[in-house]
Amino acid sequence: MRAATQQITVGSPVRFDSDHGFQTGKVADIKADLSNGRRIAAVQVPGALDGQPWHIPVDELQPATKAT
Repeated sequence: MRAATQQITVGSPVRFDSDHGFQTGKVADIKADLSNGRRIAAVQVPGALDGQPWHIPVDELQPATKAT
């Protein structure tokens, strides 16, 4: 899975599992978590969270063929 996460950059369409099932969106930003250095992606998911991005660790994201 590590090789796949290296391909995830700003603008990448991604998919991830949530409490509400799989979500598909586009990476808007990637930053390092200051407490542990883990890379966190801000993912825009159309129609979810009133337009606010989901903050997901990059290593929990999967490349998606297309963001909806």
